[in-house]
Amino acid sequence: MCRLLLYKSNSPVLLADLLTRPAHSIIMQSFNCKLRVDLRRPMNGDGFGIGWYDEPRTAGCIFTSTLPAWGNLNLQRLAEKVKSRLVFAHVRATTGDTATSESNCHPWQFGNLMWMHNGNIAGFERIKRRLQNALRDEMYHSIQGTTDSEHAFALFLNMLDRPGERAEFSYAELRRAMLRTIAQLNEWLDEAGVEDISLLNFAVTDGQSVVCTRYITSADKEAASLFYSSGSEFKTDAESGQYRMSKANRREDVVVVASEPLTYERSDWLVIPTNTVLVVTPKMNVHLSPIKDKYWNPRRQ
Repeated sequence: MCRLLLYKSNSPVLLADLLTRPAHSIIMQSFNCKLRVDLRRPMNGDGFGIGWYDEPRTAGCIFTSTLPAWGNLNLQRLAEKVKSRLVFAHVRATTGDTATSESNCHPWQFGNLMWMHNGNIAGFERIKRRLQNALRDEMYHSIQGTTDSEHAFALFLNMLDRPGERAEFSYAELRRAMLRTIAQLNEWLDEAGVEDISLLNFAVTDGQSVVCTRYITSADKEAASLFYSSGSEFKTDAESGQYRMSKANRREDVVVVASEPLTYERSDWLVIPTNTVLVVTPKMNVHLSPIKDKYWNPRRQ
């Protein structure tokens, strides 16, 4: 199981304040994760990727590598220099037989859209041809790697109107496309007779809005872990020297979503319920709503 992190704020943050410095940073999670579902492979050492935006309404920047995140000197250097208001980060543990290559490292990019995934599409090979056949040519040719995650991104793009020509999308449009993507995958998996469980913690952004899901194709099991924290500033505490989410006012100026909390301050982090979609709007409003399909179980919330 991979680990992911996304950060959105009204003011830029130094990447090191997310990736390397917090007590349980995503780099720490790459070799010492606490909450992964698959305990057989405790390391997330099959590459990593960092995506960020310099300016709104422009295509983001992505840096990927097949090296383990904990041993990449260039990542350390980059993190100490780059600032951004919107950051995607991902450390990878391969599933199935997918190769360790840069084309298979998250996040992926199409225009100004960025996408990453923690989990797997069970029985993907049984629906892969059908998924590819459903794509418009532009989406089909955008696929460079072999992962189920990138194919899910292509399917998501296929749900949008002219994704390669537009600089921005409404958060409602991104949310709708995300839900349609999950529904379509479920339909194909059902038709193929796939009974194994899929874990679909997806995240997408256009540089202004963010949509992510915590989702499992089961009515009784818990999805892969996902948490969020919000407040006025994510910074080091003057007394303890540890990172905290400051809540100096009632405004939401910062939102962090992560597979595992970046700090050990439990009061700073909320669990995103299983089978839920979370939206962060351009104005920093956070909306959570249940995905009420056949796997919806209100007793699990």
